[in-house]
Amino acid sequence: MLAMLRWVVILGGLVIIVDLGTHAIQQRIAGSGDVLAELTNANLIANVVLFSILGAAVARQTGIFYLGALAGLLASLVDGVVVATAASMAPPPGEPAPIDVYLATNIAIGTIPAAVSALVSMLVERMSGPRAK
Repeated sequence: MLAMLRWVVILGGLVIIVDLGTHAIQQRIAGSGDVLAELTNANLIANVVLFSILGAAVARQTGIFYLGALAGLLASLVDGVVVATAASMAPPPGEPAPIDVYLATNIAIGTIPAAVSALVSMLVERMSGPRAK
């Protein structure tokens, strides 16, 4: 359980850094909707990759796949709260989304990739046979 929490803090913190960096860049960019859309897509891809790494790392270290999904859920909740707080203090350009939308989106973006990568990691490990310790 401590291993899972350590990974949640490490990779959850990286996701927070990526999200807040994207938020800051979006506030500084003037005008073009295409640039904002591409920046949002890059942020989404970075989040999915980081949450996938989180799920696989936790599942591989603990040997329990659902802890990978739980790690993704916890990290996404922390990220959602931080991003919603930042958006309420300094709204992004355009119409700001409600707080529940931030939380629901982050939970979906965090939990699903973490769970899938944890499951795939466990299946690959089982298929490859026992490993030397």
